[in-house]
Amino acid sequence: MSKERIYLNLNVILLSIGILAVIFYFLHVILGSIHYPGYDFLSQAVSDLTSDSSPSKVIARFFSSLYGILSSLVMIGFLYTFRNEKIKILKIGVYLLSTMYITSAVGYALFPLSSNTDINNFQNVMHIVVTIAVVLLTISSLILLAISFKKMNRLIYFILTVLTFAVLMIGSISIGVVPSAYFGLAERFSVFSVVLYLLFISYFNYDYHKKTT
Repeated sequence: MSKERIYLNLNVILLSIGILAVIFYFLHVILGSIHYPGYDFLSQAVSDLTSDSSPSKVIARFFSSLYGILSSLVMIGFLYTFRNEKIKILKIGVYLLSTMYITSAVGYALFPLSSNTDINNFQNVMHIVVTIAVVLLTISSLILLAISFKKMNRLIYFILTVLTFAVLMIGSISIGVVPSAYFGLAERFSVFSVVLYLLFISYFNYDYHKKTT
Protein backbone atom coordinates (compact mmCIF):
# COMPACT_ATOMS: atom_id res chain seq x y z
CA MET A 1 0.00 0.00 0.00
CA SER A 2 1.37 3.42 -0.97
CA LYS A 3 2.12 6.14 1.57
CA GLU A 4 -0.59 8.29 -0.01
CA ARG A 5 -3.17 5.55 0.52
CA ILE A 6 -2.10 5.02 4.13
CA TYR A 7 -2.31 8.78 4.71
CA LEU A 8 -5.81 8.92 3.22
CA ASN A 9 -6.91 5.96 5.35
CA LEU A 10 -5.61 7.75 8.45
CA ASN A 11 -7.76 10.78 7.68
CA VAL A 12 -10.80 8.55 7.10
CA ILE A 13 -10.18 7.00 10.51
CA LEU A 14 -9.85 10.44 12.13
CA LEU A 15 -13.13 11.53 10.53
CA SER A 16 -14.86 8.38 11.80
CA ILE A 17 -13.48 8.88 15.31
CA GLY A 18 -14.63 12.53 15.25
CA ILE A 19 -18.18 11.49 14.32
CA LEU A 20 -18.21 8.82 17.04
CA ALA A 21 -16.90 11.30 19.62
CA VAL A 22 -19.77 13.72 18.95
CA ILE A 23 -22.30 10.88 19.20
CA PHE A 24 -20.88 9.91 22.60
CA TYR A 25 -21.05 13.54 23.75
CA PHE A 26 -24.75 13.82 23.01
CA LEU A 27 -25.37 10.41 24.57
CA HIS A 28 -23.79 11.79 27.74
CA VAL A 29 -26.21 14.73 27.62
CA ILE A 30 -29.32 12.72 26.73
CA LEU A 31 -28.77 9.70 28.99
CA GLY A 32 -27.40 11.90 31.77
CA SER A 33 -30.57 14.01 31.67
CA ILE A 34 -32.80 10.91 31.69
CA HIS A 35 -31.06 9.51 34.79
CA TYR A 36 -31.12 12.85 36.63
CA PRO A 37 -34.57 13.25 38.25
CA GLY A 38 -35.83 16.81 37.96
CA TYR A 39 -32.99 17.95 35.69
CA ASP A 40 -33.98 21.15 33.87
CA PHE A 41 -31.98 21.76 30.70
CA LEU A 42 -33.28 25.33 30.52
CA SER A 43 -31.71 26.38 33.81
CA GLN A 44 -28.98 23.83 34.57
CA ALA A 45 -25.55 23.59 33.00
CA VAL A 46 -24.42 20.54 31.06
CA SER A 47 -21.59 20.10 33.57
CA ASP A 48 -24.20 19.51 36.30
CA LEU A 49 -24.71 16.06 34.76
CA THR A 50 -21.16 15.00 35.63
CA SER A 51 -20.78 16.88 38.93
CA ASP A 52 -19.91 14.98 42.11
CA SER A 53 -23.47 15.43 43.39
CA SER A 54 -25.19 14.36 40.17
CA PRO A 55 -27.36 11.21 40.41
CA SER A 56 -26.45 10.51 36.78
CA LYS A 57 -22.71 11.05 37.16
CA VAL A 58 -21.76 7.40 36.50
CA ILE A 59 -23.42 7.09 33.09
CA ALA A 60 -22.80 10.75 32.16
CA ARG A 61 -19.10 10.54 33.02
CA PHE A 62 -18.77 7.27 31.11
CA PHE A 63 -19.93 8.76 27.81
CA SER A 64 -18.28 12.10 28.53
CA SER A 65 -14.96 10.30 29.07
CA LEU A 66 -15.37 8.45 25.78
CA TYR A 67 -15.97 11.78 24.06
CA GLY A 68 -12.88 13.25 25.70
CA ILE A 69 -10.67 10.31 24.77
CA LEU A 70 -11.86 10.17 21.15
CA SER A 71 -11.75 13.94 20.59
CA SER A 72 -8.20 13.98 21.98
CA LEU A 73 -7.20 11.15 19.63
CA VAL A 74 -8.55 13.15 16.69
CA MET A 75 -6.59 16.21 17.75
CA ILE A 76 -3.39 14.24 18.29
CA GLY A 77 -3.92 12.93 14.77
CA PHE A 78 -4.24 16.49 13.51
CA LEU A 79 -0.91 17.38 15.11
CA TYR A 80 0.55 14.76 12.79
CA THR A 81 -1.44 15.45 9.61
CA PHE A 82 -0.76 19.19 9.77
CA ARG A 83 2.89 18.89 10.87
CA ASN A 84 4.21 19.95 7.44
CA GLU A 85 1.47 22.46 6.66
CA LYS A 86 2.90 25.39 4.67
CA ILE A 87 0.06 27.80 5.50
CA LYS A 88 1.31 28.89 8.91
CA ILE A 89 -1.88 30.59 10.09
CA LEU A 90 -3.84 27.40 9.35
CA LYS A 91 -1.28 25.26 11.16
CA ILE A 92 -1.33 27.53 14.22
CA GLY A 93 -5.13 27.60 14.22
CA VAL A 94 -5.35 23.80 14.08
CA TYR A 95 -2.73 23.43 16.81
CA LEU A 96 -4.54 25.88 19.10
CA LEU A 97 -7.82 24.08 18.45
CA SER A 98 -6.16 20.75 19.21
CA THR A 99 -4.81 22.16 22.47
CA MET A 100 -8.31 23.36 23.37
CA TYR A 101 -9.98 19.97 22.87
CA ILE A 102 -7.25 18.13 24.76
CA THR A 103 -7.33 20.70 27.59
CA SER A 104 -11.10 20.33 27.77
CA ALA A 105 -10.94 16.53 27.87
CA VAL A 106 -8.22 16.32 30.52
CA GLY A 107 -9.26 19.38 32.55
CA TYR A 108 -12.93 18.54 32.97
CA ALA A 109 -12.12 14.90 33.72
CA LEU A 110 -9.75 15.95 36.50
CA PHE A 111 -11.90 18.78 37.85
CA PRO A 112 -15.65 18.12 37.55
CA LEU A 113 -17.91 20.40 39.56
CA SER A 114 -17.65 19.53 43.24
CA SER A 115 -20.61 18.66 45.47
CA ASN A 116 -19.31 21.54 47.59
CA THR A 117 -21.07 24.57 46.11
CA ASP A 118 -18.52 27.00 47.58
CA ILE A 119 -17.05 28.92 44.63
CA ASN A 120 -13.68 29.01 46.44
CA ASN A 121 -13.52 25.23 46.64
CA PHE A 122 -10.28 24.12 44.88
CA GLN A 123 -12.04 21.72 42.52
CA ASN A 124 -14.59 24.34 41.49
CA VAL A 125 -11.89 26.98 41.04
CA MET A 126 -9.93 24.64 38.76
CA HIS A 127 -13.10 23.85 36.83
CA ILE A 128 -13.51 27.58 36.18
CA VAL A 129 -9.82 27.92 35.22
CA VAL A 130 -10.21 25.09 32.70
CA THR A 131 -13.32 26.77 31.31
CA ILE A 132 -11.51 30.10 30.86
CA ALA A 133 -8.59 28.36 29.11
CA VAL A 134 -10.97 26.48 26.82
CA VAL A 135 -12.88 29.65 25.91
CA LEU A 136 -9.71 31.64 25.14
CA LEU A 137 -8.20 28.83 23.06
CA THR A 138 -11.48 28.37 21.19
CA ILE A 139 -11.85 32.06 20.34
CA SER A 140 -8.23 32.46 19.19
CA SER A 141 -8.25 29.26 17.11
CA LEU A 142 -11.57 30.07 15.41
CA ILE A 143 -10.34 33.55 14.46
CA LEU A 144 -7.15 32.14 12.93
CA LEU A 145 -9.02 29.36 11.13
CA ALA A 146 -11.58 31.80 9.73
CA ILE A 147 -8.77 34.01 8.40
CA SER A 148 -6.98 31.03 6.86
CA PHE A 149 -10.17 29.70 5.21
CA LYS A 150 -10.83 33.15 3.77
CA LYS A 151 -7.32 33.35 2.32
CA MET A 152 -7.65 29.84 0.92
CA ASN A 153 -11.00 30.72 -0.72
CA ARG A 154 -12.69 27.90 1.19
CA LEU A 155 -16.00 29.78 1.48
CA ILE A 156 -18.12 27.08 3.09
CA TYR A 157 -15.47 26.44 5.76
CA PHE A 158 -15.13 30.17 6.35
CA ILE A 159 -18.89 30.60 6.78
CA LEU A 160 -19.25 27.65 9.14
CA THR A 161 -16.32 28.83 11.25
CA VAL A 162 -17.70 32.37 11.50
CA LEU A 163 -21.13 30.95 12.33
CA THR A 164 -19.62 28.76 15.07
CA PHE A 165 -17.78 31.77 16.46
CA ALA A 166 -20.98 33.86 16.42
CA VAL A 167 -23.04 31.19 18.21
CA LEU A 168 -20.24 30.72 20.75
CA MET A 169 -20.14 34.46 21.50
CA ILE A 170 -23.93 34.75 21.67
CA GLY A 171 -24.01 31.92 24.18
CA SER A 172 -21.12 33.30 26.23
CA ILE A 173 -22.65 36.78 26.41
CA SER A 174 -26.15 35.46 27.08
CA ILE A 175 -24.94 33.46 30.09
CA GLY A 176 -24.24 36.73 31.90
CA VAL A 177 -27.46 38.52 30.99
CA VAL A 178 -30.32 36.00 30.77
CA PRO A 179 -32.40 35.12 33.86
CA SER A 180 -31.11 32.16 35.83
CA ALA A 181 -34.10 30.16 34.61
CA TYR A 182 -32.50 30.15 31.14
CA PHE A 183 -28.84 29.79 32.10
CA GLY A 184 -28.66 26.21 30.81
CA LEU A 185 -30.13 27.13 27.45
CA ALA A 186 -27.63 29.97 26.97
CA GLU A 187 -24.73 27.74 27.99
CA ARG A 188 -25.73 25.14 25.44
CA PHE A 189 -25.21 27.61 22.59
CA SER A 190 -21.53 27.85 23.57
CA VAL A 191 -20.93 24.22 24.49
CA PHE A 192 -22.78 22.59 21.61
CA SER A 193 -21.20 24.89 19.02
CA VAL A 194 -17.73 23.74 20.08
CA VAL A 195 -18.72 20.07 20.12
CA LEU A 196 -20.31 20.26 16.67
CA TYR A 197 -17.25 22.07 15.34
CA LEU A 198 -15.34 18.84 15.95
CA LEU A 199 -17.47 17.26 13.21
CA PHE A 200 -16.74 20.12 10.85
CA ILE A 201 -12.99 20.26 11.44
CA SER A 202 -12.74 16.46 11.20
CA TYR A 203 -14.34 16.59 7.77
CA PHE A 204 -12.13 19.51 6.75
CA ASN A 205 -9.03 17.50 7.68
CA TYR A 206 -10.25 14.63 5.49
CA ASP A 207 -11.30 16.86 2.59
CA TYR A 208 -8.18 19.03 2.68
CA HIS A 209 -5.67 16.21 2.77
CA LYS A 210 -7.63 14.13 0.28
CA LYS A 211 -7.00 16.90 -2.25
CA THR A 212 -3.34 17.32 -1.35
CA THR A 213 -2.28 13.66 -1.38
